[in-house]
Amino acid sequence: MADTHDIQSWLNGDQLRSKRFRDQYPLIALITALIFVYILTGYQAAKQQHRLTDTKKEMLDAKFRYMTISAQLTNTTRQSQIIEALHTNGSPLQENRIPPTKIK
Repeated sequence: MADTHDIQSWLNGDQLRSKRFRDQYPLIALITALIFVYILTGYQAAKQQHRLTDTKKEMLDAKFRYMTISAQLTNTTRQSQIIEALHTNGSPLQENRIPPTKIK
């Protein structure tokens, strides 16, 4: 019968109103606050990790775009490509076949 009385007192809320339990309210509030801060910190860390991963992907994409543009620029500024572009556009400019000389 003593067990039934204990269960009923918990279900009725009598145990929650007892002096012994009321003295523990600050501790329960502190533990609840710490649990809340722990969960919040976990979410913030996960969010920051996602941002870091996204930033790394963006940096990798930018690096590949840079490499592509650099390769295209190197290809289009070659002498043979410039001469070919001049001929296709009908420019009267011609390649100088005489090497430059140094004047002393």
